[in-house]
Amino acid sequence: MLSRRRFVSAFSALFVAGVLGSNDKSFAASKSAVATKSKTTKTKKANLEEIMPSTLNPSVLTSPSKQAVFYSPHPDDEVLSFGPIASELYALGHELIFVLLTAGSTTVAIKLINGELSSPGNGTRFAFKGMRDPNNSGYAPLTQADVGKARTIEFKSAAAELGVKKGNTYTFDLLEENELPITSTTAVIEQMVANYPDATHWSMSTLDTHPHHRSAGEALRIVSAKTGVRAAYAVSRPTLDQIKKQIEAKNPDVPAPTPFKPDSTRMLRVRNSMLPYNAWNPVAKSFAIGYSSVPNQFEELDVLGTSQYLLSTPPLEKVVSWIVSSHI
Repeated sequence: MLSRRRFVSAFSALFVAGVLGSNDKSFAASKSAVATKSKTTKTKKANLEEIMPSTLNPSVLTSPSKQAVFYSPHPDDEVLSFGPIASELYALGHELIFVLLTAGSTTVAIKLINGELSSPGNGTRFAFKGMRDPNNSGYAPLTQADVGKARTIEFKSAAAELGVKKGNTYTFDLLEENELPITSTTAVIEQMVANYPDATHWSMSTLDTHPHHRSAGEALRIVSAKTGVRAAYAVSRPTLDQIKKQIEAKNPDVPAPTPFKPDSTRMLRVRNSMLPYNAWNPVAKSFAIGYSSVPNQFEELDVLGTSQYLLSTPPLEKVVSWIVSSHI
C-alpha cells in the first residue's frame, strides 16, 4: 500500500510527464513559451552561418540569381577542389548546381578493387592496405562500366551532403579514349549557361596537372570569353607545386591562386561529403572508389580545410609547354 507521500510523489510525476494532462492555462502558456523559445533558438542557429563574414573574393558572390554551377571533371573533384567553396556559398544562401563531365571509369582504382594491384594503404587513417579478394568478399571483378556507375553514385551522394538539392545534379560521360574533348565539354557548359545565365560558373583551371581538368578549364574559359558569363577556376592540390615553381620563375602567364579557408563550421558539410567516397559495401555496389584512388588528397582536405582558386585562367596553349601531366 502506497503511503500518502509516495502517492503524491507518483501523482506529481504523472502530471509533469503529461500523462494526466492539464487544464491549467498558466501551465499551457509556459509550455508555449518554451516551444517559442526553442523555435527562436533553432531559427538563430539556422541563420548563424549567413551572418558570418566570408573571405571569398566579392566578385564570386555577386551572382544576381545567387546560383553557383560547378563542373566536375570526375567524381570527387566536387569535394576535393570545390568542397570548401561550395559549402561556403551554400551557407551564404546560394543555390548549388553540380555538373559531372565524366564518370571517371578509367581510374586506376579499378585494379585495386579487382585485386590486380596491392593497395599501398597510403592514406593516414582509413585507407585499405593489401590485396583485395573479390571472390572472398562476394563480388565479381568490376568492369569500367561498373566503376562509372559506382562513382556516379558517390558523386550524387556527396553532392547531396554539400547541400545540392534534388534535380540540381547533371551527369554526363563525355570521355573519349580517356580524353575529355574540349568541343563536347564546351557544348555542355553552353547548355548550362543558357539554363543558369546569372550564375557564377566554376571549373578546374587550365593550369592543372590532370589533362581532363585542363580541358574543363579551357572549355569554361572559351564559353566565358564568348558569353561574358561569370567564371572562376579551382586549382587542385597536386597542381600547386608546379604553379609555385612557375611563379618563382616569373612566368607572366601563370596567375597566383587565392587560398580560401572557410570557418570550421562550414567544413562539417565537406567532411560529410567525403564519406560516400570511402564507403566500402560491395553487397550494396559501394566500393570506396574515390578514397581508393586518392586517399591522401581526402585526408589533406580534412586536415587543412582549404581550397585554392583563380578568377581567370590562361589559354591552354600557354600552359602545355611547361605543365607536367599526371593521370589519376
